[in-house]
Amino acid sequence: MEKKVASYESMFVVDGTLADDAIAAIVAKFTTLANENATDVVVNEWGKRRLAYPINYKNEGYYVVLNYKSEPSFPAEIERIFGITEGIIRSMTTRFDGVAVVPAAAEPTTAEEKTDVPAEEAEAAPAASTETASAE
Repeated sequence: MEKKVASYESMFVVDGTLADDAIAAIVAKFTTLANENATDVVVNEWGKRRLAYPINYKNEGYYVVLNYKSEPSFPAEIERIFGITEGIIRSMTTRFDGVAVVPAAAEPTTAEEKTDVPAEEAEAAPAASTETASAE
């Protein structure tokens, strides 16, 4: 009988107030667990980030995303272990059918960086509008 294998993505947030070595130990625990029970494991550590809202009176968490292929029984098991592991404040596992999510780079801060218009065209456009205004 053929085994059913699907792609999954598990994201978990470790308590940001823990020491760096404790955070590394938790990440290593789940990385090892995924490597033992799944294939094509990709670990993306996003690092410490501010939470959108406080969770258990904590404002900062260490984000980790695991992408892997496994049988359907493993995601249920990893979710169970997320739930009983001290230091995990949130977790979510979903079936994954797309491209891996990578944290976005810093958002552009100036108006020129936010537009998709090349710099030459952006400089020429204001000059053209001032010429037509003076011609009237």
